[in-house]
This record gives sequence, structure tokens and C-alpha cells, in this order.
Amino acid sequence: MSDIAFLFPGQGSQFAGMVQELAAYPEALEIFRRASRDLGFDLFELCLGGPEEKLSQDLYAQLAVHATNCAYAALLRKMNFIPRLASGFSLGIFSALVAAGSLSFKQGLEGVRIAAEKMSVEGKRHRGAMAAVIGLSENEVQAICQELPQAFVASINNARQVVISGKDEAVEKAMILCQQRGALITKRLPISWAIHTPLMKRTSQSFAEVIRDWKVSPPHFPVLSYLRAENLRTPEEIKEELSSQFSHQNCWHRVLLRMIAEGIDTFVEVGPGNVLTQMVRWVSRQAQTFTAEEIFRNGNRMNLEKSRFPLPWREGTKGRGRKAN
Repeated sequence: MSDIAFLFPGQGSQFAGMVQELAAYPEALEIFRRASRDLGFDLFELCLGGPEEKLSQDLYAQLAVHATNCAYAALLRKMNFIPRLASGFSLGIFSALVAAGSLSFKQGLEGVRIAAEKMSVEGKRHRGAMAAVIGLSENEVQAICQELPQAFVASINNARQVVISGKDEAVEKAMILCQQRGALITKRLPISWAIHTPLMKRTSQSFAEVIRDWKVSPPHFPVLSYLRAENLRTPEEIKEELSSQFSHQNCWHRVLLRMIAEGIDTFVEVGPGNVLTQMVRWVSRQAQTFTAEEIFRNGNRMNLEKSRFPLPWREGTKGRGRKAN
């Protein structure tokens, strides 16, 4: 029997049509109805038909991915599917904590919206940018960023894929230096904020004030911090994660290594696309990876008896979730 982890994506996984597999499930549609009521616009329609220009805007992208993540998680929960471990990539941590019962859906949605609005203010003030670098190590990219004030290593996705973030002109110069020193690919990301850098310190401080009085519960299943690769156990640790993430480095590579070290051999990307399962393959060729879209494609759950998907549950049975130390 396999040990399974849930991975919740963040901004960058959105695309028009991302909710097509969810249209047949009333529970998923109810998630979007609740979100649309709170937000004041039809979020499902935006996710289904775009336009891409609007869906790619930072605020809409983050809300769209979060709601889609939560809808898939709700369907899996209804089927008594409990992961051994979970984590969320960047703002995907809100989705992971909603799925684990630490936050209500309303809290998660409000948190994503407020975070996006506050990051937008700082993003405009600093004229931020982000870019992916493939083919150089963390240390090599770090050395380049140290040469350029206002450029930072923001995310370590795997041993040879690093994201830089900072002021627009500094990121542009860092990309040129990375290319000169052997990077295979440098690519601007569709994000106009300097996320996961000290430039977002004011966002972290103001967001901490927003959630100071939130009622937060310990998670029903272990959720790993994507900043420290450690279990988020208490309401205080969860609030610290949510507020500090904007100005601290994303250490996703460590999260995946921790999960594999703890015996996880199957990863499910609970949200749109396959960005995170592709990252898993960089870390472990032996791990099995599946996306929520695969499981619920065309309104029909995968035939569990005939598929290779090693789910530790069946309809009407309890999940196999374990407590992590």
C-alpha cells in the first residue's frame, strides 16, 4: 500500500478551462458559488472561459487557483481520501490548510484576496519581477544575486531550478548573468511582485495584523511548512507561516526531500495542471505522480480496479492517514 502526499499549487498553474473536470460535481460547483458570492463576480466562469488576460492578473490568478484547489480537495475528502502528508507551494499553503481543517474556506479565500491586495501595493512600489533559472545550482544563483542589490533567491524548486525575485531591473540583470554563466534557460514569470524577498517585509507585517485574531485549528493531517519543511502543528506556527511567507524564501525542494525521506512514494497534485508533479520527477524518478485532473477527468473518477492509481481507500471505507511525529 502506498504512502501519499497532497501537493497544492500556487499562482502560475492557472489557465482558461482549468475547472472543466469539476463541472460535473455539485460539491465543486458549490465551492465556486460560495467564492463568487463573497468576491462579487463569477469565479467559475472566469476559470472556465477566461479571458486569459484577466485570469493571468495576479489577484484573479491566485483566487482562481485557490478555489480550484479547494474544490478538488473537497471531492477527495468526500471519498475518504486522507493523505499521509501535505504542503502547498507559495499561496497554495492556504489551500493545504483549508483542506486540513486549520482554516475555514472563507478564511482561506479572504486570506488569499487580502494577501494579493497587499502584495500588489508593495509590488507597485518596488516594481517587482520574478524569473526561473534552470541549469544552475542554488549556490551559483545565490552568488549572482549577491552581486546585484535588490535581487534575491526566492524559491528553490529542485537542485537545478531556482527562482529569482526582486526589483525588475535587478532581476533582468540577474537573468543575463545567469545566461553568461551557464544557465540552460532563464524565463520571466507572469508575476509582477517581488514575492519571497525582504522587499515584501511590510506585507508580512501588515498581514500578521490581519490574521492576529483568526481562529485557527491544528491540522487534521500533517501539513509541512514550505518555508522550513517542518510540520505546522499549532495555530501560532500556522499564523507565522501565513504572514512570513511573503518575505521569506520558498524551500520547496526541501519539502519534497522531506516527504520522500518519510516514505512518501505517491504524490497527488490537488489543483489545476501538473507544475508540482513535474518538480517531483526532478527529485525522484521512482515516485508515482498523479494530478487531480487525471482522477476526475470527464466527470468520471478513474476506474480504481483497473487503474494503476494506488489509492489506499474505497468508497465507504476510512482513509489511511497516519499521524506524523
